[in-house]
Amino acid sequence: MLLQTHISVVDFCRLMAEPDPSHTLEERVVHWYFSQLDKNGSGDIGKKEIKPFKRFLRKKSKPKKCVKKFVEYCDISNDKALSLQELMGCLGVTKEEGKLNETV
Repeated sequence: MLLQTHISVVDFCRLMAEPDPSHTLEERVVHWYFSQLDKNGSGDIGKKEIKPFKRFLRKKSKPKKCVKKFVEYCDISNDKALSLQELMGCLGVTKEEGKLNETV
């Protein structure tokens, strides 16, 4: 029996989109990872969608207690979700006046 997979046109275009050549490698990585986490395509990462990221942070971060407040710290708008800009800012991958600002 042949297994068929159906994805929406929007999801397909998002997966196949060419990276923006004006973005740095770091920006491309964050854009890609954000699109992987944003399962419903809403443009932000909700509580359930952020779980894999928090799991990764718990494995890699020291001290581990910092991970608990990380999402709250990043959520500037206090809407219990992370936008792409909030995630990029929190990771220190933002452009200011055409220059990469690495704060991490």
